[in-house]
Amino acid sequence: MALILGIFSKRFPDKRLICFAVYIILEIVSVVTLYGGQEESALFFIHPFLVFFIINLSDYAVYRRGCGEARIIAAEKLLLWPFVVIPVMSGFVLTVGWLIKLYGRYIF
Repeated sequence: MALILGIFSKRFPDKRLICFAVYIILEIVSVVTLYGGQEESALFFIHPFLVFFIINLSDYAVYRRGCGEARIIAAEKLLLWPFVVIPVMSGFVLTVGWLIKLYGRYIF
């Protein structure tokens, strides 16, 4: 998915939001399928954070936009994303995944 996001960021920078939305949906499905049958897993909580952190590091559009402004790109990659954006997206994925795990039998 990091490769697909990199291709979209380079060729279609205006469609990055669609790619992130699809990726969040795929990550929810991944969390539900991997951890749906387990009662306890240490990786359940760290899995989405690690995945989104790798996506953050491979995001070509942010690097390209920040070529002339090293301080801004460093602040965005090292402070804003790891401490604000990624925890919010991970929390959303974990919450939806947990609710589907608990109440999924009533959905389908």
